[in-house]
Amino acid sequence: MEKKIVGILVSILLIVTAIPALGITIDRTVEKTCTDDNISWISVNDYYPKYLPFWWLIGADQQQTSNCNYGDEIYPSLLGAQEFKPTKETLTAVALSFFKTEPPSGIEITVSIRDALKGSDLATKTVNGDEVIKKSNRETWVLFDFPDITITPETTYYIVCSINGGGDANQSYLWFFDIDNKYDRGMAWFSGDSGETWFDLEDIPEFPQMDFCFITYWQKPKSTAINTLNLKLFDSFPILRILLHQLI
Repeated sequence: MEKKIVGILVSILLIVTAIPALGITIDRTVEKTCTDDNISWISVNDYYPKYLPFWWLIGADQQQTSNCNYGDEIYPSLLGAQEFKPTKETLTAVALSFFKTEPPSGIEITVSIRDALKGSDLATKTVNGDEVIKKSNRETWVLFDFPDITITPETTYYIVCSINGGGDANQSYLWFFDIDNKYDRGMAWFSGDSGETWFDLEDIPEFPQMDFCFITYWQKPKSTAINTLNLKLFDSFPILRILLHQLI
């Protein structure tokens, strides 16, 4: 078994070193494509398969992990939220999928768990955007690990994502989403006035039945240390994403 693993790693390294000769390029350009009532969406183009390592799903309860290469902008006056219905009685963390378009430094990203969109926070966690999302125009899963809370299975809860410290329509963090009701136990929501008023995102003509990308955990996730490896290794050698995608 050890010889087989070594052989696979050697093969991967040989393929990686051959990338320049093969002329493979990775296009991560972004361009604004749609606006509607102060909501704006931006696409990110990646010419390799999306790859979410399996260890991100260890301890998971609810999840929606696919995206349509678009993200919803989040900055101080613009908030996003995703409904979910747990099947477990414990919620210990959530993970969200982002990319960024050159936001100013020092921005903090906050995730709150609520049982009503305008209700009080049952749990909250804030991270420094500079520390968790290193590169622009690429997908990054970010873990928000807060003290465990007790929740009621099959009851609707909300993951609310907000930002403070700056950003605007051209320089922001974007929360990935997919369309066509990929998560049928809740819907995506949007607020353009810092959370005073909320609108569901079910009937946007360009993006029908949106759901944001998220994972909820009922056991402590294993993904924090692995995400660092993911960022460094897969960014340096994008061919690894393709190879791993084919293996699973």
